[in-house]
Amino acid sequence: MKKVLIALALAGMSSTAAADSLVYAGANIGQATIDGDKSTVFGAHVGTGILPFIGLEAGYQTLGDASSGVGSIDISTIYVAAKPSLDVGPIQVYAKGGFHSWSADSSIDAIDESGTDLMFGFGAEYYLIDNLSVGASWMQYRMSGDIYKNNSDQLALTATFHFL
Repeated sequence: MKKVLIALALAGMSSTAAADSLVYAGANIGQATIDGDKSTVFGAHVGTGILPFIGLEAGYQTLGDASSGVGSIDISTIYVAAKPSLDVGPIQVYAKGGFHSWSADSSIDAIDESGTDLMFGFGAEYYLIDNLSVGASWMQYRMSGDIYKNNSDQLALTATFHFL
């Protein structure tokens, strides 16, 4: 019994050490709600842990599809965010906040618009092995353009590979 407890403690410490990786990259897929319309979204991210409890992350994210009186609107963004985190054994709980540069393209070019706004959210990841984590997150991307003024609220599943 004593050997089993020691093995579990060592496994927990190695997973926690992986949570503070220097470089990581991953992808997500989920569902977004924009102005009552729901759509499937996906994205990719890369990041670095600058300190054991905070990192910087950049990524590309689709924000969803919305319908209007002039057709459908596809929205995507590129973001940069700070990512403070707390490691509890093999689980990492984090928040994310930063800026994103979004672009809304309509199917008939009537509402093409872009802007830069705030984004924020939170999530948790579980380390399956030292280099691979899976998790879930909630994010909100604000959009306050001249014509298009909505937010994209997203629930997503994530998978992240930790390089160093």
